[in-house]
Amino acid sequence: MLIAAILFSLISCTFGGQAARGNENSFESVFRPVRDGGEAVTAIEVRSIINGALEPDSGPLSVSAPIVYASVQGIADRVIDLEVSDRHGDISLSREDDPVAAGGFPYFRHWRAERDVVFPVTITYRSGVEPPSDRRGPPFGIRSSAAGVSGAGSGFLVIPANVTSTVSRVQWDLSDLAADSVAISSFGEGEFELNGPPAALMQGWFMAGPAGRYPDAGDANGFSASWLGDFPFDESAEMEWVGGAYAYLGEFFEYLNPPPRYRVFMRLLDTPPNRGGTALVNSFMLSRGPAEPEELGGEGPRGTFFHEMIHQWVGGVEAPNGVSSWFSEGLTSYYTNLLPMLGGFATVDEYGEGLNEIASLYYSSATRDWSADRIAEAGFANEQARRIPYRRGALYFADLDSRIRASSNGDRNLHVFMRELFEMREQEDFTFDHAKWIELVSAEVGPSAGGQFNDVIIEGALIVPASDAFGPCFERRPRSVTADDGTEFDGYEWIRLTSISDDACRVHVNINN
Repeated sequence: MLIAAILFSLISCTFGGQAARGNENSFESVFRPVRDGGEAVTAIEVRSIINGALEPDSGPLSVSAPIVYASVQGIADRVIDLEVSDRHGDISLSREDDPVAAGGFPYFRHWRAERDVVFPVTITYRSGVEPPSDRRGPPFGIRSSAAGVSGAGSGFLVIPANVTSTVSRVQWDLSDLAADSVAISSFGEGEFELNGPPAALMQGWFMAGPAGRYPDAGDANGFSASWLGDFPFDESAEMEWVGGAYAYLGEFFEYLNPPPRYRVFMRLLDTPPNRGGTALVNSFMLSRGPAEPEELGGEGPRGTFFHEMIHQWVGGVEAPNGVSSWFSEGLTSYYTNLLPMLGGFATVDEYGEGLNEIASLYYSSATRDWSADRIAEAGFANEQARRIPYRRGALYFADLDSRIRASSNGDRNLHVFMRELFEMREQEDFTFDHAKWIELVSAEVGPSAGGQFNDVIIEGALIVPASDAFGPCFERRPRSVTADDGTEFDGYEWIRLTSISDDACRVHVNINN
């Protein structure tokens, strides 16, 4: 261990010195996964050098790490041996924690210099992997799997908060991993450079170890994937399918042209938390546990792949954590069910099964009438409530599609409306918040749109989409639904009208002009 630590120090110092000469406002890091003599990775050692200056009137140098990040607990507690120094020696640090955020949403620990600093400033520390637990939520924590490690930057990084660094450079030291190990992130393969403040590193996935890969090198039309562990499906064949789906999404949404290069990360974990998928910048991570016997030789979770990739085009709306989910997750859920059918990746009947699953889960939930604020307060502690914006939002957008068609006499639909909004959102001076949404949707379908938005999305009133909200092939009918606790609720389902062909269903939906 001593020899490895000395080697790590020499590599890091050399890299930091070279990078500092290339950019006076840079944040330089080396990541070194360590196994501590065993098979599994136990931590990532990090050495970072800040080149630049403090932001004006920002107080003493401050570095931060999440205490909790989207339900991942104790990230900052797993940061050990934190040392900050400059040419005058070690810098003593004070520590302050943010107030606890409700619902498992992020809050941070801040370490602040107790004297003036002289740049460059060096930060060294060791971030431990997330231990097994029964938590639910996104896979941001760094976890060991298949002799490698993976997770989000938010799951292990200590980031300077008030410096002028405008570019980050990262190198990897894989000397404690297997000889065939590679390092890949949302931002590039191996070493990379990222424009933006150091905090931008938190918004990417990182993977190091003896990973599988599709294609074997480079990318396939801008798409690639890497994984740790043996999955119950043929990884390369499934990733080829996902790459085709990504190409279709680029054609459908159009406004990102050409679509950005995209990376999929997958990790198989022996212990929980080991379920879920989450999108970050131009990428997403699928995290799952060991295969059940009935899964072997089957398909991958194709709905999850669609959902997470769609996030890249849908994006978000400016609103508090949790409250904004009606748009980011609701619209994504709507398109997750629709676009596989529209693109020929699923049948019309499978589309019907998906929409009725959304409706059933919504109408049978005891939290279906919770307000957006109440859902946000519950956060990751109540999985049933947290999923309501996904389902409520999907039904809201289906109904809005019907209203747009009716108000335009069939000349426009939701997809035309959203494409125009997405293009407006790309403008630097465009603010997309709830007030702007109400303004735009009211101009599209009439003044009642604002009231419906506030009643349904913000206050939690029950939504009953129009009978034709899912196209001419389906008709709404009432049905009784049963919650997990046995409670009966009045709900709705959509019945397939067999007199209308599959092609007619797809033509009805596909207004792109």
